[in-house]
Amino acid sequence: VYRVLLDRDALLLESIKDVIKQKGVEDGQIFVTAGSVQECTYHYVTSIDQKPVNAYKTFKGAAEILNAGGMIAAAEPHMHITLSTAAKGAFGGHLENGCRVLYLAEVTIVKYSGVSLIRKDNANGVSLLQAR
Repeated sequence: VYRVLLDRDALLLESIKDVIKQKGVEDGQIFVTAGSVQECTYHYVTSIDQKPVNAYKTFKGAAEILNAGGMIAAAEPHMHITLSTAAKGAFGGHLENGCRVLYLAEVTIVKYSGVSLIRKDNANGVSLLQAR
């Protein structure tokens, strides 16, 4: 288990990827239990078509991280984030690069042992977890 404190101006996803690489985490889970951002890019699905259609958004301003987390498979994190502001309420989606910490972000990375997982696209281009 690795506990990471990210300070102001740190890039959230990029910093997590750095820890995953430095610690050799092939399979695991990520939890962000507290924090805030000053800018964050995320995407979300916009249709119920067979193949996903995504919208990308970049939020700029102060927002609390209500929750963020995901799985690590083949050393690649897949994370979602929920943010909140007084004016906008809760919002978020799939975390993208470029999410900049405002004051802090408290991150826990758990390294799993046992059968490792990979992601493989299905016929509709959706990346699904599978045992190696």
